[in-house]
Amino acid sequence: MSGHNRFEELNVEKLNIVNQNNDIKMTLFNQEKIPPLLMNGEDVLPGHRQNEPISGIMFYNGKGDECGGLVYGSEEDEDGNVYADASLTFDEYEQDQVVQMHFTEHKGETHYGFSIYDRPDQPLTEILEEDKKIRESNLTDEEKNQKLNELFQGNATRAFMGKDANGDVSVRLHDSKGQPRIRMVVDADDVPRMEFLNEAGEVTSSLPPQE
Repeated sequence: MSGHNRFEELNVEKLNIVNQNNDIKMTLFNQEKIPPLLMNGEDVLPGHRQNEPISGIMFYNGKGDECGGLVYGSEEDEDGNVYADASLTFDEYEQDQVVQMHFTEHKGETHYGFSIYDRPDQPLTEILEEDKKIRESNLTDEEKNQKLNELFQGNATRAFMGKDANGDVSVRLHDSKGQPRIRMVVDADDVPRMEFLNEAGEVTSSLPPQE
């Protein structure tokens, strides 16, 4: 079918944008129609999104893998506490997100900003398969934890710019292991500072100098 149709209003629960080959390029959805995490044509984490109170848009690359998205949602518990989240992400090819703009509010505390991440060179599908094998193995809990830590090496937050729940507005730069190494902060009292940290997270020097 070809041609153009015009509608003044259209109500749908899920809308797929496809190319001429009927490959999905983008999906708009409500929280009852959340799409699975598709990679290599399969749901690589079955059921992990089904109870999340989110709606939004998912993006898909040329091979049909999820490659980012915009999600948002909120809920309120019986005590009146609000839980709200919003996130715009872009994924590395065959991997997880490397760029994220995000907002979170939990029980009156807010956290929002912009983050970038490192990801391993190994495809995410291979990592998840190995993760499953380790968890289902007969290894001790200590051995499993050691192997899982080794498996997920290469996943690290490298930078954050935003506002923390404690009111600090900061720019943080992290090393390849995800440890903060430089912090530029204007705190909740409008006092600025710049800190340099070692691998253990200890401040080695600061501006102005610490007394």
